[in-house]
Parts: sequence; structure tokens; C-alpha cells
Amino acid sequence: MAEADKGLPFQVCVPSVAIFSKGVWFKENPFDYTFPATLAQIILVVVTSRLLYFLFKPLGQTKFSCNLLGGFILGPSLLGRNQFMRDKLFNPKDASLWATMSLVGAIYSMFIIAVKFDISMVKRTKLSLKIGVPGLIFTVAISLGLGIPLASFIPGIKGGFFPIFLFSIISFTFFPDVAQALDELNLMNSELGQIAISSALLIEIIQWLFSTVQDVATKDNVSHGALTFVSVVAMSVFIVYVIRPLMISIAKNTPEGQEVKEFYVVAILVGALVLSLISDAIGTAFFVGPIILGLVIPDGPPLGAALVTKTELLVSELLLPIFYFRTGFRTNILLFSDWKSFATLQAIIGASYVAKTVAVTVAALCCKIRLRNSLLLGMMMNIRGIIHITIFSRWRYTQVLDERVYTQLVLSVLIGNMIATSLVHFTYRPHLRLGPSPKGPRIRNIQSVQSNSPFDILCCIHNEESIRNLTSLLEASNPTEASPICAYIIHAVELVGRAAPVLVPYKKKKEGNKLSRISSLTHHMMQAFLNYSENSSGPVLIQSFTMIAPYKSMHETICRVVHDNLVPLVILPFHENHQVMVGTNVTAAIRQFNNNVQEYSSCTVGILVERGFPGRLALSHFSYNVVTFFIGGPDDREALALAARMLGNHNVVLTVYRIIIVPKKLSEGNYNEDEEMEARLDESMVDEFKLRNNGNNCLNWRDIEVEDSVQLMDAIVNSQGDYDLVMVGRRHADSSLRDEEMSEFVHYAELGMMGDMLASSDFCGGMVNVLVLQESRELSRNYGSAFGSGFSKNLGMK
Repeated sequence: MAEADKGLPFQVCVPSVAIFSKGVWFKENPFDYTFPATLAQIILVVVTSRLLYFLFKPLGQTKFSCNLLGGFILGPSLLGRNQFMRDKLFNPKDASLWATMSLVGAIYSMFIIAVKFDISMVKRTKLSLKIGVPGLIFTVAISLGLGIPLASFIPGIKGGFFPIFLFSIISFTFFPDVAQALDELNLMNSELGQIAISSALLIEIIQWLFSTVQDVATKDNVSHGALTFVSVVAMSVFIVYVIRPLMISIAKNTPEGQEVKEFYVVAILVGALVLSLISDAIGTAFFVGPIILGLVIPDGPPLGAALVTKTELLVSELLLPIFYFRTGFRTNILLFSDWKSFATLQAIIGASYVAKTVAVTVAALCCKIRLRNSLLLGMMMNIRGIIHITIFSRWRYTQVLDERVYTQLVLSVLIGNMIATSLVHFTYRPHLRLGPSPKGPRIRNIQSVQSNSPFDILCCIHNEESIRNLTSLLEASNPTEASPICAYIIHAVELVGRAAPVLVPYKKKKEGNKLSRISSLTHHMMQAFLNYSENSSGPVLIQSFTMIAPYKSMHETICRVVHDNLVPLVILPFHENHQVMVGTNVTAAIRQFNNNVQEYSSCTVGILVERGFPGRLALSHFSYNVVTFFIGGPDDREALALAARMLGNHNVVLTVYRIIIVPKKLSEGNYNEDEEMEARLDESMVDEFKLRNNGNNCLNWRDIEVEDSVQLMDAIVNSQGDYDLVMVGRRHADSSLRDEEMSEFVHYAELGMMGDMLASSDFCGGMVNVLVLQESRELSRNYGSAFGSGFSKNLGMK
């Protein structure tokens, strides 16, 4: 003590705690030490999470439900009761470490959600207003009407104003929770999913303001609550007026096509932790600062996309499972003993779910949505997620509710989500429209286009390399005053760094536009189509759009545009076109997108394989040499119908090879009834085509007889020439040429046997463009192949 009084240094002895094990060879149990025990915990949690997701994903369960269920399983409700699990693997002495790791996962998850959030989407649709607001008001009214009088019968809930906030929060539907669940169910880009996301998004700001007010109002001291509120406002002002300009400057100064500097990404991620620290220090929820920071960061490329791609995988697959495990580990179903209070709280929660479903269903019915889809929309709006869990966890930490009530709330979220997502997964069909079916068929093909009506074509593009071939194809399709072409040009952009897909009309770039970066990438592409429209030989109307969506659900947007506008033809670029520019992963995604459009589209779909150079298109002269192979069947008739329209353009030279497959033994009756009907339809169309184009010097017609597929291939090889475009149907009526019969020789099933052959190096050295056409599958299923037979009079454009 004398030395201490003289100011001399002194030492405090703290026992050293080893965190590493010497090894089992020294007869030590590794689980007695922090480091190996923590590694074992992380491995067990992640493996359990992935195993449950593997088992339950086919049942429509999301990662959120599986992670939370894993926490229940490993927690004291089940396996956590085991002495080894409790004392060795999940020792209470490591609780603070686990809590910190889990909260870091929650911080970055909330931050990423906010980065993806686009406030400008709030005013997207009036339908969302009509559904979202009644669903919120009615549900809150029912929850408060039941919860406030009965709160005194539920021990563990703090009195005062807190029951108002509790029973209001359990009625809320937060946009990020719905968006994440629908993304995993591959329904985010569906028509019903879009309505659910927009409806939740519309009331998001109201719910967050309410949650912030609740956090401040539940302070024990009024002055402390006031100081917290002032501090939150000051932090928000600083983020909006100081940090936001910096974020915009970073995005603007990043060269187009390049990634954001790694220094900025790291600085922003550290900044999220700093703001979380400040939020906790001023007495508000730890996630308030990161959420506000995420909201002021420009979503999408370059900055938002860079943050999401570099952090989302680690957060969602490693840190979030730890957070959900921690949540489940802090629950204990065995604590339930007062079953009366348990039933009371569950009845209130159940009533809020039912009220939400009923309110949304009635509102959707008033908007002329079918009853089944209205009920499913109500189920979607009942999906809960990380935001509810985080709020419940904070309430437990601040002791405004006890462990029993906390367990009930978390358990109700888990069970409610598992029921809602399973019902949506098994009963919703995204390709079916929401409202009543209109009178008359909504399915079209090229043959159905009248000679004196506009010809609508939807062209999907992924990069600028496809522009010249598409404009050549549009010009060859013979736009005239009697039958102008209306081209819907859709630039497909993968959804990265955004929470919800969008389809926006292209406009000239404006400063401050949230989509300015994507507009800058799209601008010169769309300008090229507009320039072509102004200089085309006939009237061509260009309607340009930017579609931002996941590749796995992109086809739903295309199918909706086709259905709503009765488009008869969709042109898609082959996935291997310009493969070097997009990469292998994107190439596989584009291929699946093409397959989905072929499967679900209500019109004819053409896949354009770009192997050669575009037609000789100039302001003064255009020439196009086209060859069509006609074997027979609905797809080949569509190819011949498009060729007939092209033949009306005097700058197009058309060669038609009609392949006639002659059976070796006619007496065997090789044709069945369906093939005989197809043959009659083929003959009728061929006769009409020849009659209307008799004497046309731009047409070369050649009949080739073959006996089998070997002779067919030889005939194709012998028909090589200097062509700009080759057109063929994907499927053929002859049974010997069906895909299943020739599957071992076909590399790309979406092109069919003939298309695959024509796109290979065996034909014209692989240096000719090929357009493979497929008539709508729905057309064949619902109306039969004869549906298009009444339209042969529309062939031969003049």
C-alpha cells in the first residue's frame, strides 16, 4: 500500500484461462476449452441448419423457419437438456460470446435488408394501398381489442403502455420478411408475390416509426426517453445530410462497368458497426443506426450491389444461423405451466393471424382477385421473420416480458411461418392469372396475326451485342402501314442489391434518378433501337423497358407482358450468345430463363442463336437472305408463317426446304390419327403459301424426300449456302424426329433436333444465325393443333 500511495506501479494478478487444448493425447477433453468448444458449436449449428433446410425445403419451408427450428432442437426444449450438451458444448460461460456473434449477424442482416430497400417503390401501385392499409388497420384493431383487456390475465407482460405496442407489433407485416420468404419460394416476381411485397412495403414506414416510438416510450424515465428520441433524430440527420452525399459520391465516381473500391466497402461495413455502437449507447435499438445507413446507400449497382454480393453469403449462411440458434436456445417450452395464460396469449395471436387473412382476402376480392388467390395473399401477408424476432429479443433483454411470453411469441412465429409458406408453396400457381379468365382465348401465335393489323414482337436483350441482329430481324419482318410492328424491347438485368423486382419503362437518364446507373448501361442500347425505328423502311414502334429481377423468376414478368398485350411472338437470345461477356454462371441462368419462357408463355417463342453477322442493314439499302426448313407440325407452321410475312419485304430472299419423310413401308400404317391431322394442316398451309406467293421471284421452294434421320442430316448439310438467317420449328410432327427419339444426339434440348443441328459447326461452319420457333405449349394443350388452322388466310403479307 505504501508503494501504491507513492505512485509507484503495481500489478494485479489475474488467473490465466487457457482457451486452447493441449490435445487428447494429454488426456484433456477439448470441450473443456473455449476455442475447440466454440468451433464445435459453430459447426453443429450450421450443419443442423443446412440439414433441416435440405429436409424441409421440399415442403415449402424457408431458411428462417429451419434456422429457428434448429435453435429449438439444440436448445433446452430438446437436445439442450442433455448434460453434455448443456455443460460442455453449450457452457453458460460462453453465452456472452455467442450473444455478441449472433447480434453481429443480426446487425449486418438488417443492414443488407436496408441497402436493398427502395423507398421510391412505396408509391408503385394503387392496388397495394387498397390491400395493405385495410389489412393493417383491421388486424391492429382486432389485436388491440382483444389484447388490452386480456393482458392483465397474462403474467410476464409489463403493464402501462407496453401491451399497446406488443399487440400492435404482432399485427405488423414487415416488407423484408415477406420479400426474403417469397424469394426462397421463387415467388418474388410472381403476380401475387408482387402485390404482397408492394402491400407490405407501403406500410413499412408507418410500422418502423411505430417501433421507434415504442422503443423510446417504454423507457423507465421520461427524461431518458426524451434524450433518446433527440439523439436518434440527431443521428438520423447526420446520416442523411453528411453520410448520404458521401455514398452518392462514391457511386457516381465509380467508373461504369467497374466494381467499387474495396476500401469503401470495408469502410461502410465498419461504419455499420460504429452506428450500431452509437445506437446502443444513446439508448435505442442496436439496429436503428445500421438500418438508416442502409437506407441512404444507393441500391443496386455499383455500391449497393457490391455490398450485398460481398457480405450476404457470409451473413446468411454463417452468422444468421448463429443468431437464430441463440434465439431458439433462449426459449424453453418446458417452462409452460400456466396453460390458461398460454391459451389466452395464443388465442390473441391466432386472432391477429385470422384477422389479417380475412382483411386481406376481402380487400383482394374487392379488387377482383380470385378467392383462392386472395386467401393465398392473406397467407403471404402473415409471414414473419428476423425483424419480429429481433424486436421480441430486445423486449426480453429489457425485461418488459419474461421468458415464458418470449417463448410463446417466438414459437407462434415459427408455427405461423411453417403453415403459411407450406400452403403458398403447394397451392399457388404463378403462371395462372389472378383475376377471372377473360372471355375468348388469350393465347396467340404468328398465324393469328391479321394481314391488316399490327404485329407485336417482344425482344429480350441481355447485352448490346444482340442489337444489330434483332434490328435486322425486325426489318426483315416487313413493317408496313397496313401492318406496323410494335416491338417491346426489354433489357433483362439480374436483381442484385435490391429487395424487390421491377419493370420500369425506359426514359432518358436524369440526374438523381435512382435507376440512373442502370439507365446509363441501357441508354445506348435503347437509343440504337429508337434510331432504327426512325430510319426503318416501315412504321416500327419501340416500347422499351428495363426488367430487374432474379433470373429464376424473370420469365413471369415476360409472360405477364405477353398475356396483357396479346403478343404473338417473343424473341430470346440463346444463352451461349456472347458467353465471354456474361460468364458461366449467368449463362446457365439465362438458359433456365429461356426454358421457363418456352414452358409457360402463351405465345410463340423464338430462340435466336447468333452465330453469324447481321443482315446488311443500312440507311439506303437492306438485304436479307433467309432459309426455312419445313418438316411439319405446329412449330414448323409458325416458322413458315413468319417466313411468309418476311416474303412481303422485297429486300428479303427466301428459300424454303420442305422435307418430306417417306415411310419405307406404307402398308405398316406408320401414321397415327394425330399425325394424320397434322399432315392435313401442313398440306393446307403449304398450298395456301404457294398460292399466295405464286410468281414471287424472291421465293425459292424445294422439296426434298428422305426416308430416315440419316438422310435428313445429309440433306441439311447439302443445303448449305450464304444465309443471314435460318428458321426452323423446335418440334416436329413425324415420330422419328421427336426429341425423345433423338435425345442422345441433341446437345441443347431447347433448340430441338433440327435447331441443334443447324446451330452446330456441321452447318455453314457454325457461322449462320438460327431462329428456333416453338408454338405455345398451352395452345396445344387447350385448343389442339388445329387452333391455328383457321388462320392460313393471313399468310403472305403484301
